[in-house]
Amino acid sequence: MKNKKKKYSYFGNLGFMVKNHWLYDKSYIILQVLLTPLGALTSVIAAFLPKTVLDCIEGEASPSELFVKVGLMSFFMIIFSWGQGVLQNKVWTSRMLTRDVLIHRLICRKVMDMDYNNYAYNETRVLREKAWNAVHGWEGSVARFVELNCLAASSFFGFSAFTVIIVECNPWFIPILVVCYGISTAGWLIFQKWKDKIKDSVAALFLRLHYVTYRSKDFSNAKDVRIYDMSDFLMRKLDRHLEDVTEYNTKRNNGHFINCMLEDVLKFGVGLGAYVYLIYLKVTSDMTLGDFSLYFGAITGFGAWLTRLVDNIAEIISGSHNVSDLRSFLDIPDKMNKREGERLPEGDELPPEIELKNLTFSYDKAEEPTVDRLNLKINKGEKIAIVGVNGAGKSTLVKLICGLFIPSDGQILINGADSRLFNRDEYYKLFSTLFQDCALLPATVAKNIALSEEEKIDRERLWECMCLAGIDEKVKSLPEKENTLLVREVHEGAVAFSGGELQRLLLARALYKDAPVIILDEPTAALDPIAENEMYLKYSELTEGKTAIYISHRLSSTRFCDRIILLDGGKIAETGTHGELLSLNGRYAEMFNTQSKYYKEEAVV
Repeated sequence: MKNKKKKYSYFGNLGFMVKNHWLYDKSYIILQVLLTPLGALTSVIAAFLPKTVLDCIEGEASPSELFVKVGLMSFFMIIFSWGQGVLQNKVWTSRMLTRDVLIHRLICRKVMDMDYNNYAYNETRVLREKAWNAVHGWEGSVARFVELNCLAASSFFGFSAFTVIIVECNPWFIPILVVCYGISTAGWLIFQKWKDKIKDSVAALFLRLHYVTYRSKDFSNAKDVRIYDMSDFLMRKLDRHLEDVTEYNTKRNNGHFINCMLEDVLKFGVGLGAYVYLIYLKVTSDMTLGDFSLYFGAITGFGAWLTRLVDNIAEIISGSHNVSDLRSFLDIPDKMNKREGERLPEGDELPPEIELKNLTFSYDKAEEPTVDRLNLKINKGEKIAIVGVNGAGKSTLVKLICGLFIPSDGQILINGADSRLFNRDEYYKLFSTLFQDCALLPATVAKNIALSEEEKIDRERLWECMCLAGIDEKVKSLPEKENTLLVREVHEGAVAFSGGELQRLLLARALYKDAPVIILDEPTAALDPIAENEMYLKYSELTEGKTAIYISHRLSSTRFCDRIILLDGGKIAETGTHGELLSLNGRYAEMFNTQSKYYKEEAVV
């Protein structure tokens, strides 16, 4: 996937997040607008409160006047503080819901809808990991981006209010304070730039760590881990990645600590200098205690608001980068046609004729193509077998035919039309596939086969397909029959199938779809010899009226096909019927004779 990295502007990222928040929860934006001025107003009233008290005492105001002034200011402080707390709680709740629902849905939808061709690239996995980190990280996280902008606006209001007060005392304080806090700001910006610079490598690091962690705890690996004593190997891998993560976290924490210490030293220096200067003014001028309190509070408050503003800006910069990471993943362009395309074959045009012309495909960063200038014509309704050693390109070839991979070169023609001209999702309707690695849904047996809502399932067809696949007796023995739940990790009381039973269930899924082209990739790999033979005997019935592409390592199964294609190095090495290929006495005959030594029943041709 060779896409130029898009540049996303700050305003573009802000607009993107505001739009998505507004679509999901309008109250979040409204609450943020209401919350923005409250912090600054509360802080300004808090700065003037001690001045009011001291001025009343020095001016010998009456108790009632003091009570009214202090009471009103305290009342507004309480109201503003209470309103700020209530609104902030609602904002936090809305933000978490937005993160957990909206943004997760955006990522999951993109993962499931993007071209499989894109999904297979390592670059996409890194972008996905960065997007996931952008959502779940706290500092400058995607979910807080709008909130950070409102916090920055609130900090600016507070900073501006205290600037006005300080200018009235001595305008020279402003540049001095800006220089001091500017040094601190520079430190934080350098630290943030370092984190952004290594973001790609950190994402790749966590991707490796998560992979090893997942493999260590994945139930499907539990048997191998124990039988082959893989735990030490996995722990060494895990420890190595954890060391790298610890090194990164240490550097990040040290940078954070150094900047915090620099900030604290500068704050102490500013506070001490302000205190000494104001004492000097009190001694040498007619400054009141109220003014002393107000100016000192304003100087320290100025620093707090400026620091908060700088922190907000730093987080906004980080947040904008994170939103860019999210959008970079969401904006990965699909190359397959998702618009209106060529009319799909129908009626007597089915099953279609499939022709491969100079078909070539290379995986990401591979030195040699997996499929290399391959030419093949699959006739309407023909049953072909594709055989070859591991790595010959068999599974890759069928993924190209059914539109999962995009050819690096050459064409796939469906009834003479280039497959890339069809709408991507419409094109998938031509194929029923049984891949080696298929997934179960956490749903009923019926829904796993029909892949539709329960009320839309054709129960008669469902049982017909289960009978053809040889899984009907197993399903009849289940507590709720076809309504029995699968996937124990999700549903308590769900049932688990053996490898052979699972393969039969997935075959029933492929049959239920009833597409004109059926692709079976090692459909008998998990079956015992008797069950495998039963499937061979049913092969004609399973593929009746369809074009069938059958992939198998077991060459005894190929005799049921009209034609056999032997792949070697991504090219067609031999082609013909079972008998014709044996008579050639070539590579196919060599492979078949080798296998026949281990299958007595296949010794007689």
